[in-house]
Amino acid sequence: MKILKGIGDTVVGALPTLLRQVLLIVLAMLVATVILIITGYEALAVYRGLARGITTDIGGTLRWATPLILAGLAVAVAFRAGVWNIGVDGQLYLGAVAATAVGLTLTFLPHPVSLLTAVLAGMAAGALWALLAAFLRVQWGANEVVTTILLNFVAISFTDFLVLGPMRGTGATGTTYSTDNLLEHFWLGRIMKASQANVGLYIAIGLAILLSYLLFRTTIGYEFKIAGTNPWFARYGGISVRKVILLSMGISGAIAGLTGVIEILGVHRRFPGRFSVGLGFDGIVVALLARNHPIGVVVAGLFFGALRNGAMNMERITDVPRAMVEIIQAIIVLAVSAQFAFDIRRQRKSAEEEAEYVAEVEDEMETAQKEGEV
Repeated sequence: MKILKGIGDTVVGALPTLLRQVLLIVLAMLVATVILIITGYEALAVYRGLARGITTDIGGTLRWATPLILAGLAVAVAFRAGVWNIGVDGQLYLGAVAATAVGLTLTFLPHPVSLLTAVLAGMAAGALWALLAAFLRVQWGANEVVTTILLNFVAISFTDFLVLGPMRGTGATGTTYSTDNLLEHFWLGRIMKASQANVGLYIAIGLAILLSYLLFRTTIGYEFKIAGTNPWFARYGGISVRKVILLSMGISGAIAGLTGVIEILGVHRRFPGRFSVGLGFDGIVVALLARNHPIGVVVAGLFFGALRNGAMNMERITDVPRAMVEIIQAIIVLAVSAQFAFDIRRQRKSAEEEAEYVAEVEDEMETAQKEGEV
């Protein structure tokens, strides 16, 4: 009961974040409408595409919302700890290829065990790839933004090598390369007919609730928050920033790997080369809009899922290009970035004031100690 109450309080605490999300989305949509009017396109095209994606093609919206929620959660966990994991795409690919390798080789496993093994293998692959960047950060101070971006290219190229080489499927060509289809007992069930929406959506929502409790109701979450906002103060308070970096990146990488696993087992049911269309970077936008709150990530993921699905509908029913959706995303990123810049400036000022206060206290203690000796 205590855990359920904690989860309920966390959900209620997310309401200000959700309200902020709605305001930013409304602002972005209004600016997009103005751009459409200025450029001579139909002003309500974006709204028509979204409405069609929500009403007549809800399955497509949920299909895209699932990986966006998971990618957003992967980014949010690391960001809350002050670690910039830009390598979700690479971790996603390695998680996907690890799950595929299990599905192609361990075909003798019974259904529940086979599925669980594939999921765990994918999460482990994503976590290990993220931990490589975390280790470089804590050991030699390598900037994780640079290392995770570079590791993206390594991971994607490595999966290309596997799919074009030892894991190459029958009938694959140089332009449409993939592995063979996985056996049915490795598949995740679909939740809607004639749709690729699958039970991964339930996993994503359940994971968001679990992370909400972890980040806002546990000691680990407190350490993530303090280390992310003020590493110096965290060290002064006895928190191991190295441990926070490693743990947050490990969890983030595992979730990113899970994103790839669900894409393979729930959507494609094989590993097609270069199947991810920027899910990792879209996850950053989702996390930024949600201000790294797991419950907010669910809402933001659903919105961007509707937006991505609506873009496809918008191109079919109007003459507005799909790039308009990217403009909406860019507006949201700019608005959120401005807000983050303001918050960071305020946090730095607060950290400086705290440092000055601690220095004054230490000076007073030192003076009092000298006077006592005299």
